[in-house]
Amino acid sequence: MLALVMTFLGEYGIMKLLPLLIPSGNSDSLEAVMDAFLLTLLLAPIFWIVAVRPMNRLADSRMRLLRRTLTVQEDERRRITQDLHDGFGQSLTSLMLGLRALEETASEQPIRELAQRLRGIGSDVYEELRRIMQGLRPIILDKLGLAAAIERLIADTNYSDDLKIEFQSSGLKDRNLLEELESTAFRIIQEALNNAIRHSSASLVRISIDVQDQCLNLQIQDNGHGFDTRRMRDSAEHSYGLLGIRERATLYGGTVTIQSSPKTGSLVFVRLPLDPGNTPDA
Repeated sequence: MLALVMTFLGEYGIMKLLPLLIPSGNSDSLEAVMDAFLLTLLLAPIFWIVAVRPMNRLADSRMRLLRRTLTVQEDERRRITQDLHDGFGQSLTSLMLGLRALEETASEQPIRELAQRLRGIGSDVYEELRRIMQGLRPIILDKLGLAAAIERLIADTNYSDDLKIEFQSSGLKDRNLLEELESTAFRIIQEALNNAIRHSSASLVRISIDVQDQCLNLQIQDNGHGFDTRRMRDSAEHSYGLLGIRERATLYGGTVTIQSSPKTGSLVFVRLPLDPGNTPDA
């Protein structure tokens, strides 16, 4: 309502000013141009106040909410992982040690064989539990940092003998990265690696992380069949993974560059600021 009133008053003022700005006898075209020009000058700030600024505020609120949601999600994953490790993990370890002692001390062969089988089942359960904890949040990420967590991720990833994964890092030694930065970087690499394994048919994946210009740089490159980035959205499953990478990086204030074309492999390059208050250049 206020915008309508301001527009009416502005138009009324313009109509009053036009005779003073344009001498009598000039063409109607000139008068129309001046009318449109002055009206545009009037409506631009009104449009900014009424439409653009509220939309910007809404977008900022959405970004803060999504970022907070990811933070809460990571905190909850950390708590569940720790509970599984301290509860089920410790209990399974004790159970397997007891079965091993029974296997070594039992005098009857059937008992020893049963203890051995049960210990094998316990070992399988423990490996499955460790895989679940790795998916939730690797404890090693909190204890030893990002590089060690990525090395464990590669070691635990199920890939064929035909696929080789190389990893290198630089600039991380004796550097304490923010928890949120480590979580964001780990999830991005995890998603990019899964994409490469599931969709690229690559024989080689190279992962590198380094620190330059106050940014943590992530690079995931494969020699697979690649894809047309312009038609990426046609593949819902593939684009969903890349969308998740973009969203995580954007929420942290980072940038993502994706380079690929059919039969040339693909490259995902991500820059994340060491300080989330400083946004890196694209």
